[in-house]
Amino acid sequence: MLQNSKKKICIIVDCLSGGGAEKQAANFSKSLHKYGFEVAIISLKDQITYKYEGELYNLGANESSIKIIKQIQKFFAFKKAYKKCNADIYIDFRSRSRFVMEYLLHKCIFEAKKMVMMVHSYHIKWHIPKGKLFKKIYNNTHSVVAVSEAIEEKLNQVYGFENQVHIPNYITTDKPEEITTLDTQNEYVIAVGRLQNDIKQFDRLIETYHASKLAEKNIKLFICGDGDDKKSLEKLISKLQLQADVKLLGFVENVATYIKNAKYLVLSSRVEGFPMVLIEALQQQTPVIAFDCKSGPSEIIQQKTNGLLVEDQNFANLKDAMLLLIENIDLYMNCKQNAVSSITKFTEQPIIQRWIQLITTE
Repeated sequence: MLQNSKKKICIIVDCLSGGGAEKQAANFSKSLHKYGFEVAIISLKDQITYKYEGELYNLGANESSIKIIKQIQKFFAFKKAYKKCNADIYIDFRSRSRFVMEYLLHKCIFEAKKMVMMVHSYHIKWHIPKGKLFKKIYNNTHSVVAVSEAIEEKLNQVYGFENQVHIPNYITTDKPEEITTLDTQNEYVIAVGRLQNDIKQFDRLIETYHASKLAEKNIKLFICGDGDDKKSLEKLISKLQLQADVKLLGFVENVATYIKNAKYLVLSSRVEGFPMVLIEALQQQTPVIAFDCKSGPSEIIQQKTNGLLVEDQNFANLKDAMLLLIENIDLYMNCKQNAVSSITKFTEQPIIQRWIQLITTE
């Protein structure tokens, strides 16, 4: 491990709270530290809830409330932090869709050969501004990392980057602390993610739960996460008279305990990248149900071995799957028994070795 101690790695994030990419960035900082790297983190927003390792440059602290002033101040604060950090490699986990801002960052701040550009979503436009210019810009960076095979394939089709690699997200073996106040008297299924209906579709999930009649079997639905659509979801729950059955738990710091005690985890997203929540559930020996959406679930779920993969956006089939994994005890127990062994390749040790090879190669 000591052979890496002279390498300094800086992770660039929008924040360290709320999302899967942000959680992966926080875990990645801890892994790099453990494997002997010097670590720094540049966060654009003052939203820090995940535990991390390294020196933090929090650019969101004490920012102006006036938008244009805030943007200018943050740009120069970013430039100062980047220079002060003086890392050997910068790994960019941010969303990057604004053409002008990203062009200025590459033109005025970033050193191309030190930049590793992460692509976390099948909607690659969220990470690469449109236009031929950014094909050239990204091709000149150290590397472009796709977190799923489907994203890698799409990048090949659209851009054909010469410096592109595929490295999936991974789970650590950290043991969560028990939540003593967890109510385990009621059986429940769980969903986790930002309350953003256009992506996560929790509104459609609640409607599907209602149609599945799981409430009549006294099986609740817990949803962990915060977001802009909380009020609309509360209205829907009230409209369907599910106040006693569907619980919006908000941001839960130790969500692993809730996942571990759930019957199964369900993912109803319209689009993903490489959904960490699926492998986190399987790590807790909790079976999973997910749409075969782009991208990630099909690379994680082994049909009827560790969970159920449902035809993409077929909510009628999702309803049937949610019921099947409750009623078919043999199927459920088979998925539960195979859960942990099914994700060995997505654990820290094999994945971090691929990262070490990438970031120590000139």
